[in-house]
Amino acid sequence: MRGLWRRLEPVALARIAVARWTEAAAYVAAADACLLFAENALDRHGAFESNAYDFGFFDQIIWNTSHGRWFQSSFTPYNFVGQHFQPVLLIFALAYRLGAGVELLLVTQTVFVAAAALPLFYAVRRATASGVAGLAMSAGFLLSASLHDALDFDFHPELMGFFFVFLALYYLVARRPVATIVSLVPLLLLKEDMPLILAAFAVLMFARGFRREALALFGVSAAFALGIVLVLMPAIRGGSGDLTQRYGYLFADSTWWSIVPHAVSRAEHQLAGGPLAAVLRLADSIGFTGLLNPIALLAAAPVFLLATLSDHPQQSQLELHYAMAPLALAWVSAVFGVQRIASGMWPRWMRLPRNRSLATAAAGIIVLASSVTTFVLWSPYAPGAEHHAPNAAHRAVVRDALALVPGDASVSAQNTLLPHLSERAKILEFPQVEDAAYVVVDPSLPVTGQARAAGYAARIESLPALGYELIFDHDGVKVFRRTR
Repeated sequence: MRGLWRRLEPVALARIAVARWTEAAAYVAAADACLLFAENALDRHGAFESNAYDFGFFDQIIWNTSHGRWFQSSFTPYNFVGQHFQPVLLIFALAYRLGAGVELLLVTQTVFVAAAALPLFYAVRRATASGVAGLAMSAGFLLSASLHDALDFDFHPELMGFFFVFLALYYLVARRPVATIVSLVPLLLLKEDMPLILAAFAVLMFARGFRREALALFGVSAAFALGIVLVLMPAIRGGSGDLTQRYGYLFADSTWWSIVPHAVSRAEHQLAGGPLAAVLRLADSIGFTGLLNPIALLAAAPVFLLATLSDHPQQSQLELHYAMAPLALAWVSAVFGVQRIASGMWPRWMRLPRNRSLATAAAGIIVLASSVTTFVLWSPYAPGAEHHAPNAAHRAVVRDALALVPGDASVSAQNTLLPHLSERAKILEFPQVEDAAYVVVDPSLPVTGQARAAGYAARIESLPALGYELIFDHDGVKVFRRTR
């Protein structure tokens, strides 16, 4: 028997390997993506391409919190909790207290984003019984242009939410409603608008027969939104903030009898331009498979409306980190769309193979092909994408200049320099100066449109008259110190 087992063991292992190659490939793809995402993020920061808003913003908040100044920032006149509710930053503050730095934010984010492909793989495989579809769709997610656009905007805690959304999706497909709810709860630590994702899952759970659990999840979502978004945050900031003001145009100059038609008309006008094109582009990136499941589309509608109705250009066009919630729910709808194909519930006009497993695998490959297409056309990671990193010699000059700023001094620095100086009590984005002890500028690095409109060039010329002495001037990089 022992000799027979020795002969059969290699055969058995080979059969297992053949049967589970898609699972192994999914892990390899996630690991490779993690390394590539992390390398790109760290390289961007090291090449002075990271941004004051929001990377320097988060870095200072976490650093202040780690030193007992809870959620304080120089960028807002009130506590940061009035701007965003993101308790997850406390975990990073503890790590800062133990000696970690800003690089931890970038690496942690990329680990969670890349790891999200794994529960997505298992969710697709469980929903469709197709490992090929699971591998294709998880790889498609990692190649998503919208995901790369968000990652290329430094650090935002909500991007870690992809992992929890897809984990909840797996448990929902596996018909484990309690585990679904438990998987979604961490989202509430990431940002104040995450209850919308919980509400979307409540709709999906209700449609799948888990009515009691769905109502409980919706109750948690509503209670959180009411308590945090409508009570706590306005109380801290002393009224409405700039985020809620993005929707004021819908009701401006309206009377009580005209508020509804005015809002509808203005919403239609808003959606007719860039936002509608952005939604179509997102749907195209998943091969429009989400259209096969109307319930999933209905569940995602509030998330899409919240984003596209904003008068903030990047938010309404689903760019940067604003794409997180719509993108996550788009992939959820894609999974349920492919599941309908796997179960044979496709429309009659769709000429698919009679073999369901073949049709399912083909659907997954179509999603992957769509992601590859959008990757080539729009991803900042695609071959040929423009990059504006300074050369090594100039980066060395910039580092020498930054080393002249004492660690406890207040500083004003332009956009991409500020994240390297943000771990201090007071920071300002140039051309805002106030009483900063030091000013650091480098016109060869990217200057935001807001900075130019605020008089970037003129403010540099006026610094001597404001009491600043030029103490470093090399290769265009200038450091000023306040003398009076």
